[in-house]
Amino acid sequence: LPGIYSLSPYSPEEQCSRDYLMSGEPDVIVQVVDATNLERNLYLALQVIETGLPVVVALNMADLVEKNGDKIDTDKLSKKLGCPVMMISALKNKGIKELFEQVKKSAASKGQ
Repeated sequence: LPGIYSLSPYSPEEQCSRDYLMSGEPDVIVQVVDATNLERNLYLALQVIETGLPVVVALNMADLVEKNGDKIDTDKLSKKLGCPVMMISALKNKGIKELFEQVKKSAASKGQ
């Protein structure tokens, strides 16, 4: 659900997104996060994780993070968030296959 930064319904888009997420029981939610601005973009991820729904966080723009000389410890972040965290680059098609594998694994383990 693109274009939202919070599950707090401050806009019609956020209300619609929140209602959609909370109305069903998804197998897994893939939360795509701009890896170049984690501070701003992890807020929504934390809110989604707090719902108790199964989440995989995909840190997009891995190519820019690497280009800027930055590093993100996905294992440490995964432990802090309590869900899988994957680095991807949609533009470069990097990490997409691994993301799909993790989504399948997370969906299969739902309810176990």
